[in-house]
Amino acid sequence: MDSQLSQYGRFGSTIALTFMAVGAVVPLHFLVRSLEGLPVHPLAILNLALEVAVVAAPITFYSCNAIAQLKTSRASLDDVSRRLAITAEQAELANRAKSAFLANMSHELRTPLNAIMGFSEVMKDEHLGPVHNPRYLGYAADIHASGRYLLGIINDILDLSKIEAGKMSLDQAEEFPLRQALEGSLAICGTLGEKFGIRVSCELPPEAVRLTAVERMIRQIMINLIGNAIKFTPAGGLVEVAGAELPCGGYAVTVRDCGIGMSKDDILKALTPFGQVENKMTATHSGTGLGLPLAKAMLELHGGSLEIESEPGRGTMVALKFPASRMNCGRKVEAA
Repeated sequence: MDSQLSQYGRFGSTIALTFMAVGAVVPLHFLVRSLEGLPVHPLAILNLALEVAVVAAPITFYSCNAIAQLKTSRASLDDVSRRLAITAEQAELANRAKSAFLANMSHELRTPLNAIMGFSEVMKDEHLGPVHNPRYLGYAADIHASGRYLLGIINDILDLSKIEAGKMSLDQAEEFPLRQALEGSLAICGTLGEKFGIRVSCELPPEAVRLTAVERMIRQIMINLIGNAIKFTPAGGLVEVAGAELPCGGYAVTVRDCGIGMSKDDILKALTPFGQVENKMTATHSGTGLGLPLAKAMLELHGGSLEIESEPGRGTMVALKFPASRMNCGRKVEAA
């Protein structure tokens, strides 16, 4: 019926539907009057038909107009939905291609880099005999240090690419004391704190607090976060690391500093791969902008979450929240 009326346009459809309304009401009126034994006057029927037409015509026209607008809107929405679906698919394909490219390039770079690091280590440690020129020893040490730094960047890119591509697995996850991972991370970051004159305090969790995870990733998360806190805290400042059990049965580790802090926009930028917040501290500290994004991605891979609270000039607090399914706080918990 709708398709048949639509061919007449809005005015034609309005006239047709109005006649249909009149055609339905007038016979009904005639039938009711006849059943009641009352006379049916032609003039009364004409008046009734006019009244129905006057009432039904504008309502019908408005309804036809509204239906036409709804059809147009629906067609536009369908078109936008199709375009969004195509755009989302293209973005997903581009992201996969980017991750694959970075992974392949990282592998290609790591092979010669290992050779550079190996040969420079042989020279700086004089494994094959003494190097009589001390400047050459210094060059070899610089080459080795630069190679290690570059290898760290490449490994971060590889890990982030694997996580984004869904190829990073937790097959090597095992239960271990969370205290153990924190101690290892603090030992590595301790020298950095001494270098910049930052005091690092830590309230280590009890030995009974155990986490089921890939320990290498947990150590890397902590090193990244503690390292960032140290880098962006002025000399003489304090970085605090603490842990506490959550009401839901999970566990939270917080890293708090008294550094320069960040605005909300800065936080969003810092969580973007290769995004670096420009401030007075970035001039003295190098970085790739992968520390926070990688920590967040690794934590979410374990089912956890990373939360940041910060204000410019007031410092930053980063909270790592591990789900209850991965925690054993002194009671028997089935590994996730």
